[in-house]
Amino acid sequence: MALSFRTSPTSDLPSHEQPIDQAIISSTALDFVYALSTVDFELYTSAQLHFDGTTIRVAGRGGYATVEIGTIRHSKNLVAVKRSLMQWENHQPTQPQDSTRILGKGFEQVVQELRILGHKKVRSHDNIVSLEGFCLDEINGVPSLALIIEYSHLGTLREFLVQNNSALSPDELFNLALQGARGLDALHKLLVCHGDVKIDNALVFESSTIKNGKNSWVVKISDFGQSIIASRDDPVGRVPCRPGTRLREAPEIRRGQAFQDPGYDIQAALKTDIFSFGLFVWEVMNNGQGYFDSAWAGLNGRQYNADMMEDFLVNLPYDALLTYGTEFANRMNPQHLSQRLLRVFEGSLRDEPQTRSIMSELVNAFELPSDECEEKKVNPDATLDLEAIFAKLGFDVDDESSIGTWGTSKSFYDLIDQADISGYYTMLSHVPMLLQRKILAELKGMAISDSTETHSSGHSAMTVAECYTLGFGGSHDIAQVVQWLGTAASKGFKKAGLVYHRVCEAVDIQPQDLNGVDEGKVLEMALKGIPTEKYLSERILHHSRTVLEDARQRILGHDASSLLAMADGIFLSAFSEAKMDTLLPLHAASWLGEEALVTELLKSTPPDAQSALGFNAAHFACLGGHLSILKILSKHNVPLSTASLQLITPLHLAIFFQPGDLASAVKLLLEHGCSLEVRSHTVKWDAHDLSIYGTPMQWALQTRNRALVRILLPLQAQSPCPEWLDNAIQDFYWELLEDLLPYFQGPMDDIVTLQPATRPFSRWIAHGPDCGQAIEKTVRLCHDNGILGFTSDGLSQLDLIMTSMRTLTDFLMLNCALDVCSADYIRYRGPEPFSAPLIVSAFGRTNHQEALRDTLYRLTKYYTLDELEDGSLADDYNLLGLAVARNNVTAARILLERGVDVNKSYALGGVSIMNPIQTCLFGSPLPEMLSLLVEYGADLLAKCSMTSLTPLQLLLVGPVQVGDILNILASHSQPDQVYVETLYRSFARFCYMTVRYGLGTSPSSQELKKPQLRTHYLEQFRRLLMDPRFVCFVDEPYHPDGSTMIQQAASIVHHPAVRLLLDAGADASRPFRRGRLLQGAKNDGLDPLPGTEYISMDLAMEVATELLQWHLARSDGLFEGISELHLAYSMMYAEGIKKYLEAAFNFIHLSNKKGLGRSTEIY
Repeated sequence: MALSFRTSPTSDLPSHEQPIDQAIISSTALDFVYALSTVDFELYTSAQLHFDGTTIRVAGRGGYATVEIGTIRHSKNLVAVKRSLMQWENHQPTQPQDSTRILGKGFEQVVQELRILGHKKVRSHDNIVSLEGFCLDEINGVPSLALIIEYSHLGTLREFLVQNNSALSPDELFNLALQGARGLDALHKLLVCHGDVKIDNALVFESSTIKNGKNSWVVKISDFGQSIIASRDDPVGRVPCRPGTRLREAPEIRRGQAFQDPGYDIQAALKTDIFSFGLFVWEVMNNGQGYFDSAWAGLNGRQYNADMMEDFLVNLPYDALLTYGTEFANRMNPQHLSQRLLRVFEGSLRDEPQTRSIMSELVNAFELPSDECEEKKVNPDATLDLEAIFAKLGFDVDDESSIGTWGTSKSFYDLIDQADISGYYTMLSHVPMLLQRKILAELKGMAISDSTETHSSGHSAMTVAECYTLGFGGSHDIAQVVQWLGTAASKGFKKAGLVYHRVCEAVDIQPQDLNGVDEGKVLEMALKGIPTEKYLSERILHHSRTVLEDARQRILGHDASSLLAMADGIFLSAFSEAKMDTLLPLHAASWLGEEALVTELLKSTPPDAQSALGFNAAHFACLGGHLSILKILSKHNVPLSTASLQLITPLHLAIFFQPGDLASAVKLLLEHGCSLEVRSHTVKWDAHDLSIYGTPMQWALQTRNRALVRILLPLQAQSPCPEWLDNAIQDFYWELLEDLLPYFQGPMDDIVTLQPATRPFSRWIAHGPDCGQAIEKTVRLCHDNGILGFTSDGLSQLDLIMTSMRTLTDFLMLNCALDVCSADYIRYRGPEPFSAPLIVSAFGRTNHQEALRDTLYRLTKYYTLDELEDGSLADDYNLLGLAVARNNVTAARILLERGVDVNKSYALGGVSIMNPIQTCLFGSPLPEMLSLLVEYGADLLAKCSMTSLTPLQLLLVGPVQVGDILNILASHSQPDQVYVETLYRSFARFCYMTVRYGLGTSPSSQELKKPQLRTHYLEQFRRLLMDPRFVCFVDEPYHPDGSTMIQQAASIVHHPAVRLLLDAGADASRPFRRGRLLQGAKNDGLDPLPGTEYISMDLAMEVATELLQWHLARSDGLFEGISELHLAYSMMYAEGIKKYLEAAFNFIHLSNKKGLGRSTEIY
C-alpha cells in the first residue's frame, strides 16, 4: 500500500508489513466481467440471432450447455449457439458458498470458453474455432450466456471422416491430424490444457483454397468447457484435475493417480492432452473409427461395452498402447507417413507423463513444411497503440503469453475505464440487471467465505463496495458501501482500512469498531480540524511521515550502520502493493533522511544507481521530503532529473515536501535539469484512492497541493493546458479552479467540462462532509466561466456527461448544474436531425438507478404533461417507452407519477406501433418494471398492432419467471378473462413445446427437467394450477362453445397435461365429440398427419388409463366394470390386448356393449 515496506526474506530485520501476494481470485463473475472489458466481442440479441422457443434446432448437448443452430439475421449466416444451462433456484448470499451455486456450473464453463476464445492469439489462429460474439439473455428470469461460434455444416472431424470413408488419402488424413496439432500447440503455448482432446471435439470446414485441383479442408479445435487455464500470477501452482472422455484419457487420469497428485500443475495437465492427442491422430488415420481393437482383449465376435474396454486398458502393462500404436503405424502406407506417424506415437502414447513430448515437438514430428503458417496474418499496430495507452494510464497490460485473469491488484473502476477506452464499455452496460445482481451475489459469497484466501476475500469485499458506489446491480446504497468497506478492512485489505473512517465521516455514518481500521482511525484523529482545502495534501504528508518514522525505528533502531549490512535491500511499495520496488542501501538511507549514512554510501555506490522500478537516490530523497539529502546528492553528482520507468521525475515527487521546504526543493530540482513538461504514466495510489498522472503541475493539482500549484503556475513557459482545468474540476477542487481560471482567456476547449468520478472514494476522502458544498462551488464556477455551455458541434455539455454518470456525487453534480442553468439551456435541442433534448438522454440512455430519481424529477418539471406523453421530444417515441426499453424503473415511475398514460402507444409516421408494456415484454423485462406498469393499469389484453399479440401472451412465452408472473398478476385485481387467458396460453404453450420437441410426452421417460433451457413451460403451467386465483377457472372453456383444457389434452393425447389437470381438479366427466379425434385420424391415414408423429398406441393407452382411473376413483358410475383390457379392445390395440390377457385380466364384462360404446366415444 502507500509507502509500506518490508525487508528481504533473508534479513533479520522486522517488516512494517507482511508481504502480500497479488493472487488471482477464482471467480466466474469477475472473470466474466474482465473478459467483457478486455476483449472485442460482437454483442448479439436473441432477435438478431433469430432464435426463440419455437424455431431453435438443437444440434447437440454437452454436460452443462446446449448447442443450438441459430441464424445471424443481417448476414443470414448459420452459427452454433452454445448456451449455458442455468441454475433454477435463486440463492441468496447470506452464507459462504461456492460461485457455482450462484451462477451455475454451465455459466462457469461458458465463461471459461469465452476467455479462451477471446484471446487475441486464439482468435487469430486458423485451427481453433472462431468466436463470432456472444449473447446475454434471460430465460425464465434466470440470466443466460451464449457464445456465438462459427458453424460447420460438415460437422465434427469424426463425422466427416466416417462420411468420407476411404475417400481421403493417407496424406490428406495426416494433414488433418497436423492441423489439430497446430491448434493444440497454440493453446499449450498459452498454458491452456484442452482437457478433452478427441476427434469429436474438432470441427471440419471447407477451405477457401484449392490444392492440386481438389477441395481442401480445415480442422479447428473446439469445445473448451473442460479446459484448464493456468493462473497468470501462479503459473507453477496446482491446477484442478478433470476427467476427459472415457477411453481417450491419459493413463494417469484413467487410473486416478493425477487426482491425488499434490504437484499436479499446468505442465502435468498439458501432458494429459499429449496422450489424448496420440489417440486423436490414431483415429484420424483410422478414418474416424475408434482406436480400440477388440482382438487385443480376445473379444472378437463377443459383445463388449465401455466398462470392459476400460478395465482392459487399466490393466495393460506399461506403454502397451504405444506397442499397439506402433503395430498400426507399421501397417501404414506410404512408408514416409508410417515413419512420421511412429514419431508422433513415440512422443505421445507413453504411460509416463514426463517421457511424453510437448506439443510443439509433435508438430515438428509431422515435418511441417516451412512455407505453411499456422496463424492468420493480423495487423498488430492498433493493438500495440492501445497497449501503450493502457501502460501510460496505469492499467494492467495483459501478457499475451497466457489467458487474462482477474487479480487482487485490479479495481472495478480500472476495469470500467479500460473498457471505456477500448470501446468495450457497451458490453458491460448491456449486462442484464438480473445478471449484475447474480455477479454481486457471487462476490459477496466470496467475501464472507471461510475457504477464500484472506486477501482475496478482502479484495472481493472491496469490489462489492465499489459496485455499490457505481450502482452495479441497481443500487447506490451508501450503507452497503460502508458495510463492505468495513468487511474488506477486517479481512486485511489495507486500502479499505485506511479510508474506512474518512468515508464514514463523509457520508455521516457511525464507524464500527473493526479489525484492520486502526491505522486509518489514527490518521483521521491526527488530521482532525484541518481545513477541507488542505486535508488531502496534509493527509499525504502525515501518512508518508508515519510510515517513514516507523521504518526508521524498525530498520535502524539505535544503530544506523545496520543498513550497510542489507545487501539484499528492502522492498518498498510507494504507491500500490502491485508495484513493489527493491531499494539499495543508498536509496533507503536517502528515503529515511540519514545524512551521514548517505554520504558514506555514496563512496561505494554509483551516483546513478537505480532501484528495480528505475528510481534513483534523488527520487527517494523527495519521497522522504528531505531537502538536506537532496542537496547532498546534488553535490555528489547524483542526477536530479532522471525519470523512472513510469516517467516519474523527482519534481513529480515534490508533493512530499513540507510547506517550508517546498519552494527551495522546487528551485533546486529545476536548477539541476528537472522539466516542468515531463508527463508521467498513471499511478494508482491506494492509501488515498488517487489516480495521478501527467506533468508535475498535474500531480500538484490531483493531490490538491495548493502551495505547489501556486509555485509552479508562474514558472510555466507555455500557456496553461486546458487539461489542468479538468484535473481541478474532476474532483471539485474549487479553490484550485479559482487559481487557474485567471490564466485562461477566451472560449474554453471542448474537452473542459464536468467529469464523472474515476475512483470510488477519492471525492469523499478529499472533501469529507463538505463534499456537497465543494460540488456546488465547482459547478457554479464552471457555469460562470462558460464551461457549462455547448461544444463546437452544438451539443450541450450536460448531455455529454449524462450517460457517463456513475456515482452519487456525479448525480449531485448534475443536479447542481440543473439548478444554475437556464430553462432554455436545459430544454435545448441541437440543430442536427434526430437530436433530442437533455431529458431524452436522461430517460432513454441511463440505467435503472434509484439515485437518479431527483435528477429525473427535476427534468420533468421543465415540460408539460402533453410534452412528456407525446412523441415530440423523442421523434415519435414517448419518454415512457424509452424508459421502459432501458428497464429504467425509476424513470418510468416518475413519468407515471406525473400522470403519463401507461397504455399510450408511440407512433411512427402516424401509425400506432407499440405501448409501454408491449415494449417491455419484447425485451428482457425486469419484474419490477412489469409490476410497475400493471400497478398503473397496463392493459394485458390489448393486441399489438404489429404482431396481434397481447402483453399477456408475451408475458407467458417470455423470459419472466413464473413466480414473478404470479406476483405481478396478484399485485392488482384483474378481469376474469385475464386469468382464463393466462391459463389457456400457458397450457397451449406447454403442449406445443413438448409435442414439437418430443419433451414431456411421457412423464416416465421424458419428464421436463428444471435446468433444461426453454422448457420451463411445464413448471409455469403447474404453478398456475396451484394458485387459487387461476385454478378456479380450470374447467372454463376459452370460448363459450369450446372445449375445456382437459378435453383438449385428452384429444391430443398429452399425458403430462392430462395428469396435471386431473391433479388440479379438472372435471373429466363432460362427454364431448367434435369432429374426428386426432389419434383416430392418425391411425386411419396412410401417411402420418403433420405434428402427430409423437402419438403412439402406447401413449394413447396411457392417457385413456389415466382417465379411466380418475372415473373409477370417483365412483361416478360412468365406467363401472370397465378395465384397461376393455380400452385396448375398443382401441383395437393388439399389443395392449395381449399384455392384459397375459396379465390374466377378467373377461366377464366384454359383452357390456354400452360401456364399450361410451369408452369409444370419449377415448
